[in-house]
Amino acid sequence: MEANQLIAGRYRLGEKVGAGGNAVVWLGVDTKLNRRVALKRASASEESGSARTRRLRREAEILAGLNHPNIVTLLDVEPDGDSVWLVMEYVELSSLDRQGVLPPIRAAAIGAQVARALQAVHAAHIVHGDVKPQNILVGDDDHAKLSDFGSSDAAESEVTVSDATLVPGTPGYVAPEVADGRNPSPASDVFSLGATLFAAVEGVSPYGQANPRAQLRRAIARSVATPKQAGPLTPVLAELMAPDPDSRPTAEHARQLLEAVATGRPPVAIRKPRKRSRRVLRWVVPAAVLVVVTTVAAIVLLPHDSPDILADQRGPDPCALLDTKALGRFGTTDLNPYYGDFARCDVLINPGSSQVDVKVEFGNTPPPTGQVQTMSGVTVVTSPVSGGQCDRTLPLPRGNIDITAKVDEGNGPVNLCEIADTATAKAVSVVAAGAIPKRTAQLNPKSLFYSDACTLLDNDALSLFPGVDALHPQPDFGNWGCVWQSTTKREQLTLRFDRDSPPNASDGQPLEIAGHAAFDKGNYYGDGSCEIAVVADQFRDGDDTPKDELLLVVVAGDLPQDQMCAQARTLAAPAVAKLPR
Repeated sequence: MEANQLIAGRYRLGEKVGAGGNAVVWLGVDTKLNRRVALKRASASEESGSARTRRLRREAEILAGLNHPNIVTLLDVEPDGDSVWLVMEYVELSSLDRQGVLPPIRAAAIGAQVARALQAVHAAHIVHGDVKPQNILVGDDDHAKLSDFGSSDAAESEVTVSDATLVPGTPGYVAPEVADGRNPSPASDVFSLGATLFAAVEGVSPYGQANPRAQLRRAIARSVATPKQAGPLTPVLAELMAPDPDSRPTAEHARQLLEAVATGRPPVAIRKPRKRSRRVLRWVVPAAVLVVVTTVAAIVLLPHDSPDILADQRGPDPCALLDTKALGRFGTTDLNPYYGDFARCDVLINPGSSQVDVKVEFGNTPPPTGQVQTMSGVTVVTSPVSGGQCDRTLPLPRGNIDITAKVDEGNGPVNLCEIADTATAKAVSVVAAGAIPKRTAQLNPKSLFYSDACTLLDNDALSLFPGVDALHPQPDFGNWGCVWQSTTKREQLTLRFDRDSPPNASDGQPLEIAGHAAFDKGNYYGDGSCEIAVVADQFRDGDDTPKDELLLVVVAGDLPQDQMCAQARTLAAPAVAKLPR
């Protein structure tokens, strides 16, 4: 094969860009569609050519059934005598092993995308079998794609490391149980992902710099090195590379762990922690609640019997977690159940010249890093004052209870964390009792409370957002918000429900969208964003004050402001058309 040769009368070969043990990859041009492609053909070998061709055909079958933004896309398959050509999308990517040593946060962000790909692979009952840095392609914007499915399902995936030893996968990244003779599994893919990220941050395989035979001996002996440069990624690598495959997270859970490290907000690990010795310190706080300090955590491991009281996300009343009488010792109090979206409730406190907002909110974002305590059997993550507020979080199996005390007005002296701890004591007592009282307020049947933000945009509407990942929307708590990411650009689309005083011209440029009053609020969410607020419904609060339910459409990214606002207005129209009437 040589440059300029025409394959199947359509694909003209360019330069050869890669050659491994199984295949050769060329750049090329699809002369019919005038687009660049990558072409892959089994490498020549008299002894094993047929096996390599079968492996390539197997890869084609697998890729044909997978359509995912983090998996290389198969465009065509062309026979070539006894061999076969795979025609794949061309992307400006280089393999992870050519990126150099990466900072832990960047490695976690790339790893989360690979874990996302493995979710799709495992959901299709496929095992990749050879996750390693060379098989992860990374673009200039750090968009990652998993490639090389020739070893999937362990189909003829043995790698010869000695005259008598055949092991599926690549020795430097193989899971211990596979090195010891067991078949590859989803759990072994997760181990290999962990080993790959280890190499990304340390510059060397977790089995060290050695020949394949020595690496296999270390794999069988479960001799995995401890990372020295992984920082916040360290505990996640320990999870992914657990010696026991049954102790490793699924690909979905691995994605959650890695996304949390990438964003700086570690997730709740919903499974029983491994046994470990730990010294604990016990004392009694003024609220007479027993507290056990455990660790300054990167990952919160919930007790096995943590109460699952947020399973029905629309039932519990967040106001039931606030005690105005207890908070009254800090000043006059005013309970406000309409101070924002449906997942929250607020108490406004006026201690002299200041106004403090104490907010209880249900959420499903990972809890922050902080000191982990156990209060009356309930896990609490405490954080110091930051940004003028004090936060406490109660992580639960189906979500979190976030408690925040912050100064809304004035600048008088206020002990925010003392206020937050008082509010937390009430929330803990309710959670420890095993149930949160249900909402009692009667809502209009047309209220957004009963809507699902993730269903307001169908595939036709989402196609208006360039490169959208329509298959993986990220719902907020109660589905009262939803986020879609672009797979091609640094853009994000958010729909969110809110409640506020009726907007006016001072809130933005008045508009009308599908018969609803709306306002273009520009970069209300900050630079690099544009928000359109649409009035979906009107009601009166407990004081008979007019309020609006709002549908917020927010586009964020690197586009010019006017383009993002145009996108937000365009996307608001089909969303509004699906609002309750």
